[in-house]
Amino acid sequence: MNDLFQTKVREEKPVAMVRVQLPDINDFKFKRVELVGSFYRVIPKTGKEVGFLRCLQKNMDLFVPESGNGLLVSAKLIDQLA
Repeated sequence: MNDLFQTKVREEKPVAMVRVQLPDINDFKFKRVELVGSFYRVIPKTGKEVGFLRCLQKNMDLFVPESGNGLLVSAKLIDQLA
């Protein structure tokens, strides 16, 4: 599994967008959140990488960055792959 995400960038305390459900009006909004800890910004290039990302729990180990391309993945998970 150490061949996953050959191109990755480590980020400390990145800013992400998190979906918040609004049950009163049956709608949702996105909230800007500064994450605590280390994350990697990755761009999946293979089916194996996409499959790995689909197994992660959204807004726990996998986040959408506020700006730029890619996804934010918890550094502890990526470091365990090596």
